[in-house]
Amino acid sequence: MRRLRALLGAGLRQNFALALIRHKIFKERKDLWLVALFAIALLGIIPLIVLYFKILGLIFSLLQVQGQETALLTLAILAGQILILVFGLFYVLSAFYFSRDIEFLVSLPARPHEVIAAKFGVILVNEYLTAMLIVVPAFIVYGARAAVPLAYWPLAGLVFLLLPVIPLALSGLLVMAMMRLVNVSRKKDFFIMAGSLLLLATVIFLQFGLAGNRSPEELLEFFTAADGLARLVGEKFPPCIWASRLLAAGFSGRGPGYLLLFVGLSAGVLLLLLWAAEKLFYRGLIGLSEMAARRTKLSPVALAGRLATRRAAWRAILLREWKLMNRTPIFLLNGIISVILVPVMLLLMVRSSAGSASIAFLRVLGSGERTAVTLFTTAFFVVCGCLNGTASSTFSREGRNFWISKVIPVAPGRQAAGKFIHSYLVVILGIVCGALVARPVLRLGWEIVLPAGLLALTAGALITAANMAVDLSRPLLTWTHPQRAIKQNLNVLLATALDAGILYALYWFTSTLRRLGLDGNRLFAILFVMLLAAAVAAFWFLARFAAGRYASIEA
Repeated sequence: MRRLRALLGAGLRQNFALALIRHKIFKERKDLWLVALFAIALLGIIPLIVLYFKILGLIFSLLQVQGQETALLTLAILAGQILILVFGLFYVLSAFYFSRDIEFLVSLPARPHEVIAAKFGVILVNEYLTAMLIVVPAFIVYGARAAVPLAYWPLAGLVFLLLPVIPLALSGLLVMAMMRLVNVSRKKDFFIMAGSLLLLATVIFLQFGLAGNRSPEELLEFFTAADGLARLVGEKFPPCIWASRLLAAGFSGRGPGYLLLFVGLSAGVLLLLLWAAEKLFYRGLIGLSEMAARRTKLSPVALAGRLATRRAAWRAILLREWKLMNRTPIFLLNGIISVILVPVMLLLMVRSSAGSASIAFLRVLGSGERTAVTLFTTAFFVVCGCLNGTASSTFSREGRNFWISKVIPVAPGRQAAGKFIHSYLVVILGIVCGALVARPVLRLGWEIVLPAGLLALTAGALITAANMAVDLSRPLLTWTHPQRAIKQNLNVLLATALDAGILYALYWFTSTLRRLGLDGNRLFAILFVMLLAAAVAAFWFLARFAAGRYASIEA
C-alpha cells in the first residue's frame, strides 16, 4: 500500500505539475499572463454552462409532465460513461504503454498491479474533470427540482466518484488484451492503430447498433410506464439505470439493492483489471519500444532523384506534420477519430430505440424555418470539424524535437502556414463527415447543407488559426507520453474555452442581425464575409506571431 501511495502521488504531481506552475507564478513571477488567460477562458465557458443548465431544466420539465424525470439522471450518467469509455481507450493505451516513465516504473520493486493501479488513479482524476461538466449539472438540476430524499446529495457524490470506474476498467481490460496480441507482430504501430479502431467500433456498435427497431406499441409502453424512459435509454448499459434508481430512491425501497449492485460491479471490474495486469501487462509491454530496421538500397539514379527533389516550404511542412501524426498512433487516433466520431454516433443512433425520439425531434426541427435550421446545421458542422485537439496541440506534439523546427531553413511564418493546412484538413474532414450524415438522418436539402457547410468552413479556419496561436504562445514540449500532448495539455482546454467564446460571440452577433430584420441569404452573406475577414486576420496574426515567437521557445 505504501508503494502504491508513492506511485500515485508521483503520478499526480507529474500529471498536473501544480507545484511548478505555482513556483513560476508566485516565486519567479513568470507566466503571470496565465492568470488573465484563465479568467478570459472562464468568461468564455460561463455562458455555455448557463445555457446547459437552462436546457437541462427544460428537459426536466418535459419529462416531469410524463412522470419520467429519472430519465434525466440516466441520460446524463450514460452520456458521461460512454464519453469516458470511448475516449478512455486512447487515454489508457497511452498511459499504460507509451508514457516515457514506463521504463523507469517497471524497474522499481513494484508489482504490475501496483503500477497499473497508480496509473489508473491518475487517469481517474483526469476523467472526473471530464465527467464534471456533463453529469454534475444534471445532478444539481434534478436535486433542485425533484422531491429527492435527504440521502440524495451524498449518494450523488458517491455515484460521481464511481462513475468513471466501470468504463475505464473495461477500457483497460480491452487495451491490455489487445496489446498482448499485437506485441507478437513486427508491425506493432499498424496493429495498435487498427486494433484501437476495431475496439472503438465494437464499443460504439454494441451501444447503438444493436438496439434494433421496436414497434410503436413497445415504445408507447416505455413512455407510459413508470421509469420506462430511463430503462429505454440505459438498456444497453444497466449500471447507469442502477445509479439513477439509487439516486431517486435513496436508502428506501430498493435503493440499498441498487447501491450494492453499482458499488459491487465497480469494485469487481476494478479487481479484474488488477488481476489482468499481473497476467498481461508486462507481456504486452516487453519489446514494445523495439523498432524493426528497414533498409532500402537506392540506385545512384534514384538517390540523385531524391536529392534533386524540391518542394514548396509549406508542402514540406505539411508532409512532415502528416508523417508525425501517422507515426504516433495516439496522435492519429485523438486527432482524426474525434472528427468522425460525432457523425458516426448520430448515424448509429438512428437505429437505436433510445435515439428515436431525439432523431424525430431533430427532423421536426429540420422541417422548420430555413434560417434557424441552417444556423443550427452550421453549429453542428463546426462541432464535427473543430471538436478535437489537432490545432491546439500543433506545436506541442513535436515535444523535445521542436529544436528541429527552429533550425530548418524555413521561415516560421511558412512553417505556421504548413501546419495550418494540416490542421484545417482535419476540420474539412469533420465537416464533410457531418454533412454526409446529417443530410440523410435529418433529411436536410442542399439549400441548407451547402450554405451551412460554407459558413462552417470559414468558421473552422478562424478557430484553427486561433487555436494554433494559443498553443504557440506556450507549447507543452516536455510531455512524458503522447497522450499528454493532447489530452492533458492545458492549451487544449484554453483553446476550447476560446472556441466557446467565439461561438457565443457569433450567436450574439447573429441574433442581433436577425432582430434588425436581416434573414435568409442576406444574413448568410454577411456572416460569411465577416467570418472570412476574421479568418484572414487570424491567419495573418498567426504568421506574424510565429515569426517572433519561434526564437524564444526553449525546446
